[in-house]
Amino acid sequence: MSDHHFPQTTEPLRVAIRRLRWFRTAFAQQLAEVTAETGVRFTLDDRKLAAAFVQWLRHVEAQKPGDRTQRRAYFDFASGLMLRDLLRDLPITAGPLPLDADLSRAEYYWPEGFACTVFCLNMHAAVVEQEFDASTTTTPKFFDIRHWWSFRENVTEDANTAIGFFDVFVGLEPEWQIPDSFRLRLDRALIAKKNAERLSA
Repeated sequence: MSDHHFPQTTEPLRVAIRRLRWFRTAFAQQLAEVTAETGVRFTLDDRKLAAAFVQWLRHVEAQKPGDRTQRRAYFDFASGLMLRDLLRDLPITAGPLPLDADLSRAEYYWPEGFACTVFCLNMHAAVVEQEFDASTTTTPKFFDIRHWWSFRENVTEDANTAIGFFDVFVGLEPEWQIPDSFRLRLDRALIAKKNAERLSA
């Protein structure tokens, strides 16, 4: 994974990412970095990428909270939504794998899913760093091929599960039943907090 390098912009990343031209450039740049690191080349379908972007932006705006104390939680959620919409439309196709490709590594087992996931993880890390002066890390599960087997299988059946897997990769508690509901996510977190306070009392 790169050190989340993205195209220059005079706007905050949270604003720039909502512009299709910048989004397209950023995504293509990340694909080039994945190719440089893995040797896998990708064909990008601009129409599918634009469709995924429009769907993501629509869902982000529809669930955007009015309470500023929920901003960090919402950035986490929006990143998972981005991954869901990219994997549902899957605007990239991987070319032939290198002759020495190790299929026990995610980047070769599922190149398209890996590239989309890396893009969303890097974007999430960059926005969190800029907005909250905080760093993020990926969990060991991101590097475990068994999770990628499950990831690919589940997303093929239901793209919404991508949100839960994104949470797993960044160390958050996933919501599997209705992962695309930010309100349910907040309610679950509130219940967990109250239970923890009750146990410590």
